[in-house]
Amino acid sequence: MKRALSALGFAACLAAPAIANAQEAQSDPWESFNRDMFAVHESVDRAVLEPVARGYRAITPRPVRRGVLNFLRNLRAPVIFANDMLQGEFGRAGTTAARFGLNTTIGVAGVFDPATSVGLERHDEDFGQTLAVWGVESGPYIFVPLLGPTTVRDGAGRIVDIVFDPLTWAEYDEVDQVRVGRTLLASVAARELVLETVEDIRRDSPDPYVTIRSSYGLLRESAIQNGPADVQDLPEFEDIDEQPATQEPDALVDGENSQQSAPVEKPTHAVALAKGFSATTSLAAAGDWK
Repeated sequence: MKRALSALGFAACLAAPAIANAQEAQSDPWESFNRDMFAVHESVDRAVLEPVARGYRAITPRPVRRGVLNFLRNLRAPVIFANDMLQGEFGRAGTTAARFGLNTTIGVAGVFDPATSVGLERHDEDFGQTLAVWGVESGPYIFVPLLGPTTVRDGAGRIVDIVFDPLTWAEYDEVDQVRVGRTLLASVAARELVLETVEDIRRDSPDPYVTIRSSYGLLRESAIQNGPADVQDLPEFEDIDEQPATQEPDALVDGENSQQSAPVEKPTHAVALAKGFSATTSLAAAGDWK
C-alpha cells in the first residue's frame, strides 16, 4: 500500500548512513563460504520457495494470509516471554503474556489480534538478543541456506529458543507432523511477505549479498536495543505484506547516491529484505526451524 511504501522510503533515507556503518562493522571472515551458501540459497529459492510462495498468494485471500501470520506469531509468544524475562524487561513480558492470553481466547487461537486493538503492541525477542543484552559479542556473520543471515551468537540463540518452545516438549499422537507442518507453513508465509522485495533487490543491487549482510547487522542492532534512534522510524515488517503485488516502489535515490554501494543505494529494498529474513526466522522459530 502506498502509505507503507512512503514510510519505507522515508525510513530508508534516515537509515542509509547507519546501513553504511553496519556494512563496515559486520564481521565476515568466512565471506567466501558464505557467498557459496548464498548461491545455494538463491538456487533453491528460485526453483522451489518462490514458486510455492507465489502459489500460496494466488490461492489464499489476504485476510486468510493475515490470519495465518497472526496464528504463527501467537505460537511464538512463550519464546518471546522467556526472553523478555531473561532480559529483565518485565513490563514487556507482561505485555507478551497479556497478548497471548487475549489472542488465544478472544482471538480464536491467535487467528485474530484483538490485543493490538486494545493497545498491547506486538514485539519480538529471541535468545540471540538476550545474549547481546548480556554483553555477548555477535561473532562472525554466517549465511545459512533457507534460514538466511545470522551470526554465531544469533545462531546459537535459535537453538536455545527451541528449548523455550512448549511444542518441543509436547507429547501426543502426531506431534511430529504438527511440528513439521508449522515449520513448512511458517516458511511459506514468510517467503510470501517478501516476494516483491526479493525481486527488487535482485534487479537493483549490484551485490545482493552485501546488501543483505549490511541490512541484517543494522536491524539486529535495532532489535537488541528495542529500536535505537538510527532506525526508530522503520515501519514494522508486517506492513509490507499489505503492499499490492502490482505496485512498484517509489524511487529513492538521485544521481549522486547512484554512485554508492548497494546497501546505501537501495536502502528501502535492503531494509525490507533484511526484515523479511528476520520475519522468516521469527515465524519459523515459531516452528523453530525461524
